[in-house]
Amino acid sequence: MKAKWTKCLLTAVSLATLSTAAAAQAQTAPASNQPAIPPTTQVPGGDAAQGSASTPASPLSVDQQEQATRPGAGDGGEIVVTARRRVERLQDVPVAATVIDQQQIRQYDLTSVANIRIAAPEITLDRGFTGSASSISLRGVSSSSIDGGVEQSVLLDFDGMAISRGRVLNDALFDVEQLNVLKGPQAVFFGKNSPGGVVSIRSANPGKTFNAYARTGYEFTSDNLQVEAAAGGPLGNGFGLRVAVFGSSSEGYIRNQDRGVVDVVRSAATGSTFVPAAFSRLGAERKLAGRVTLTYDNDAGFSANFKLLASSYRGQGIQSFSEIMGCPGGRTKPVTTGGIVDPTGDCKLNDKSSQGWISPQILQNWSQVNRYNNGAPFSRNNTLLPTLTLNYEGDAVTLTSVTGYYDYDYVSQGNADATSYSYFWSYSNEKNKSFYQEVRATTSFDGALNFAGGGHYEHNKRDLFVGAASGPLPRDPATGRYNANDNTQLNKSSAWSVFGQAVLNITPKLELAGGARYTRQHNEINSGNVYRHPLVTAQLPAGVRIVGEKSQDNISPEATLTWRPSRELTLYGAYKTGFLAGGFSNPGALSAITTIDTLSFDEETVDGFEIGAKSTLMNGRLTANLTGYRYIYKGLPLTSILAVSANTLTYVTQNAANTVAQGIEFETAYRAAGGLTLRGTASYNDAHYDRFPGAQCYTGQTAAQGCVATGNTTSQDLSGRQVYRAPKFIGTAGVLKTFDLTPDVATTLNADVRYTTGYYSGLNLNPVSYQDGFLTLNAGARFDMEGGRYSIALIGRNLTNRRYATIGIDKPGGSGEVYTVAGEPRAVVLQLETKF
Repeated sequence: MKAKWTKCLLTAVSLATLSTAAAAQAQTAPASNQPAIPPTTQVPGGDAAQGSASTPASPLSVDQQEQATRPGAGDGGEIVVTARRRVERLQDVPVAATVIDQQQIRQYDLTSVANIRIAAPEITLDRGFTGSASSISLRGVSSSSIDGGVEQSVLLDFDGMAISRGRVLNDALFDVEQLNVLKGPQAVFFGKNSPGGVVSIRSANPGKTFNAYARTGYEFTSDNLQVEAAAGGPLGNGFGLRVAVFGSSSEGYIRNQDRGVVDVVRSAATGSTFVPAAFSRLGAERKLAGRVTLTYDNDAGFSANFKLLASSYRGQGIQSFSEIMGCPGGRTKPVTTGGIVDPTGDCKLNDKSSQGWISPQILQNWSQVNRYNNGAPFSRNNTLLPTLTLNYEGDAVTLTSVTGYYDYDYVSQGNADATSYSYFWSYSNEKNKSFYQEVRATTSFDGALNFAGGGHYEHNKRDLFVGAASGPLPRDPATGRYNANDNTQLNKSSAWSVFGQAVLNITPKLELAGGARYTRQHNEINSGNVYRHPLVTAQLPAGVRIVGEKSQDNISPEATLTWRPSRELTLYGAYKTGFLAGGFSNPGALSAITTIDTLSFDEETVDGFEIGAKSTLMNGRLTANLTGYRYIYKGLPLTSILAVSANTLTYVTQNAANTVAQGIEFETAYRAAGGLTLRGTASYNDAHYDRFPGAQCYTGQTAAQGCVATGNTTSQDLSGRQVYRAPKFIGTAGVLKTFDLTPDVATTLNADVRYTTGYYSGLNLNPVSYQDGFLTLNAGARFDMEGGRYSIALIGRNLTNRRYATIGIDKPGGSGEVYTVAGEPRAVVLQLETKF
């Protein structure tokens, strides 16, 4: 309660201070008599000097969602965004944002959410191994991928539906109009679970005239064939329809070196003599998705937009992408439990792995695994995502309702040992149903003061089924089973919030905005083992259920002062806060000492300041934006893997650390004559643990290396150290050139280089998990014929073929080896497209 009132006081002080400064400026600010340009108007770069110094924002209607995604990066037109739920020019909005338009999506062949990192340098969207199976990091702010009970610190916003779980990283990304990456806390307009930022994805709408395209591509490294098509347009009487489909089939790019091994691990206990190899090529995927969009506009202020997305994903298990990036002590071969060397494994990232299947004896009577792909490594995600947005636009007030439903059924099973012996094998089945409702109102009064406000309600039900086989367990005489455990973790949560913001135009050039969101959340859990092998006494007995609930509330205020001395310059300073909701941990194994208190973790909070300058120079040909920020994050829910016994691995999530993220970001683009565009970014980010005294030791860490005994366990102090997955510097430089190769063939050439400094990929900062700095190169060539009706393109990503680690995990059963899902290797795509 004290923290809540402290935030309120800070907000009041900030507003008072900003108002005082604003009043002083207002006494000398001249009135503007220039005509206003509507914010959704696409203004060519050469006309940038026209218009008002401060372009007023308009409330966001469904029809304006199409207008809010007009291209700009490549043709010199201006880009508009809806970061504050209003349509505003990107150069006017006081938010640090990266916009990826349709041209860039085609340019890089971005067909998965994970590939957004190619066009937005500060963000990484990485696959994990267990738990949530993914983690999104922005400016070094992220959540654990190990624990399925922890939500993401970077919110995903799909057509207005807030999603804070990372399963969508496997799904197809197709027929997208625009992607916005909003950096820093965004609690007022996007709510909880956005302390690191927001990734907003807007799919295409029908349009005012008929439009259609069909596109196919083939990527040679993973033999990935993909097809995408869409068609849309008006139906008459105010209705519009768009249908889009996507399909892809990849054989995978990782070569499995394992050909099967003699089972020296389990032979004595189980009679197993042989461990078969997994697939010869790993990482194969199949994706199929479709979206239907139906819109209505009565031309009298009311509009509606209904979207239905259905998606299916099939793969070989999340572990099929894993490679061992390094081994301690200069060793070249990894080991499994007992120091047994993997004969076909290695200790480097080279698109090779050693992956065993599972002993046939262990599959006996393990129905949970046998039901999927006959027990072979497997993953599946079926997604259903309908959204309905209703708008009524009055003379001065726009009312909006957003209703969403997110349903997914996720399954994954595979080798968690990363060796040919498959000592640890796990499966998980997660079924989620989420309902989301938001209502809001925005005003557009002619006076100096306008408002935005509303509320939201959500309900989530997520059932998790997890099981594991580990070590040489003999046959359970009562059940005939060899696996260690199966458990169910039934999760429910609900939340509601109210928010509001007031925007005061103190002068035509000076704007003060202040607002806050109050959130109330309730979580429930019912967790327990439904099976436990009789020799695995370190785990909770079968039938014992851990049941509990908790409630939490939060106030997240913010205040922003924006000065626009001309249309070409925006300066702003902001105080922002946010939070990541707490909850209950969903460990893969429930130890015998598990209680409701050990499963519970609290919210993560953030507050800090951000300043920015956005400029448009040289008659609109040059844009240059600079942002500085400092945020303090308290109570990060971090997950540590613990070896409860020789046969049991578990993990615990605690609010263990406070971090500081501070830095400077610069981005620029110059549109020269003759179709030449130069662009570049530079980002310095100092993300470090301000306090992290109880961090997990890495495997093999000694007391001399900082691992000390604390009660019944060990820990290290990482206070002052660099946050994992947080490089200090990222720089990019790119060039794009358009010209007519012949009178009938328009050509676009592009190339981008990116340099990233070194970082730790593992949470425990295992030295083996350190990724050295690296450079990647992307390039492409596109040829448009008959005015763009037909096109052929050759697209290259990571042409330097630099292999780099994303999320690093100490290998279970190892002696300090670290495995990871490496970034995409060299990818060359041949793409054909036709438009109708």
